[in-house]
Amino acid sequence: MNFSYSTPHSGACLVKLWASGRYGFSLPKKVEITDAAGVTSSFLYHSRKVGTSPELTNRMLVRIAIAQFLQGARGASVQIDDSVAPCVGALTQIRPFAPPLPPPRVRPSRVMPKAAALAATADGINDAA
Repeated sequence: MNFSYSTPHSGACLVKLWASGRYGFSLPKKVEITDAAGVTSSFLYHSRKVGTSPELTNRMLVRIAIAQFLQGARGASVQIDDSVAPCVGALTQIRPFAPPLPPPRVRPSRVMPKAAALAATADGINDAA
């Protein structure tokens, strides 16, 4: 998942969330933040929670990584500390460009597939012989 976040001191930053597994639910997860100058910081997350407490969502992990980035953890690979308060601000998801879907195909009915052909022959439309 790609996000854009505007920081007060370094402008717009590109945030990428890398998650393993088929749908991004597996651990470990990595958040990469690239600032306007091109410096990339990596934040890694391995769940250390034991018990029945819920897992952090992907957006919450991104917000916590941005909060650590704003506190000064830049240009290095750092573990995400889930005790840090998440940042508050507009987090815009960047979706890749996808071409429009093709028009739906119209297929003849399974119940009466030859009814249209028989009706056309009865009208004389298909009488070429």
